Amino acid sequence: MNTLGWSSIRSIGKTDSANRWYPDSDVAPYFSSLRAPSRAWPYSYAKAAQTKKFATWLLANRPEIAARLGLAA
Repeated sequence: MNTLGWSSIRSIGKTDSANRWYPDSDVAPYFSSLRAPSRAWPYSYAKAAQTKKFATWLLANRPEIAARLGLAA
């Protein structure tokens, strides 16, 4: 199982003026139970998006996005 790199993660989210990464609404449900980014933890969502758990979730719940990002089972 592959995981997402930073360029792929950037394509499914946005950063704010403090460089905190937030996911787009189509993948946001995965992050609902995670600590929201703050100035102290600006990459909390982005780090979660780099995991195998997220890649597995993406394949199961958003296969079209997973295919566009090059994830394969």
